[in-house]
Amino acid sequence: MQVNDILLAIRSRLNDTEPKKYRWSDEELIDMINSSLANLSRELLLFSHQEIYTVKENENRYRLPHNCMRVISVNIDKEPVTIKSFDWMSQNKNTIDDDNYYVCMDEQSFFLYPQELLKAGMKVEVNYNFVEQVLLKTDNIPISLMAKNALLFYSMHLAYQIYTSEKNTGKSTHYLNLYDKEILSLRELYYKNRHSKGLRSPFVRI
Repeated sequence: MQVNDILLAIRSRLNDTEPKKYRWSDEELIDMINSSLANLSRELLLFSHQEIYTVKENENRYRLPHNCMRVISVNIDKEPVTIKSFDWMSQNKNTIDDDNYYVCMDEQSFFLYPQELLKAGMKVEVNYNFVEQVLLKTDNIPISLMAKNALLFYSMHLAYQIYTSEKNTGKSTHYLNLYDKEILSLRELYYKNRHSKGLRSPFVRI
């Protein structure tokens, strides 16, 4: 769906559909959509990507993508690397097994160990979940239709926080409750999809 589809749905619920009398600008609403996408990214881990790095001589620290939220896995030359916490690595980096690679992260970077095993030109694959954001009304939002209501409800919750009144505070809370219920339903659905076992196709190979 496009950003404009969500904008129209939000304006319809806000009864803010006359362009010359807008109470909420497009820029404000896109800001709210991005806040909603950030919440969905965190709650449901909807978005993932792979970044490929090339090892440089005498360098074991590399910058994570700016929108990285959680590293899923790391491979060096297609071989999986053990992920350790930053604290664990700080305490054990001088005594770790020299036959295996390790990686740890801080908020902005990842570190590869042991540095002595690294060779310039090695390929490092970092698979990670990221925060999706949009800029324009014509941008596409890469979420399924199942998640559309969650995006809409959280945006409505934020919209009613701008023009505050006792009535709008209640509406903001109402939409936040709808969002929470939608998240619970989506989390259960996505869990089933990711952990399905024993499924059979109705089609028979000939």
